[in-house]
Amino acid sequence: MFDDVERDVGSIRLSPWGRVVPAEGTVPWLVVDPDGVPVEPVRRFLVDFVAQGNRPGSVRSYAYDLMRWWRWLQAVG
Repeated sequence: MFDDVERDVGSIRLSPWGRVVPAEGTVPWLVVDPDGVPVEPVRRFLVDFVAQGNRPGSVRSYAYDLMRWWRWLQAVG
């Protein structure tokens, strides 16, 4: 399931890639890439999250968490 590559996670540095921005429409907050384009998998998750009745503050919090997770995924490939 996992590869046998050992990583020194202490040496991994996350880039300042992307940002969370206020949005209009169904989703009050989005994660966008450096060009300002919404990250589609994150946007779809947030649409579903809003549809479940979650509050805008919770959407913002999840957006920041997902941005950090996306940065992590990019750093470790």
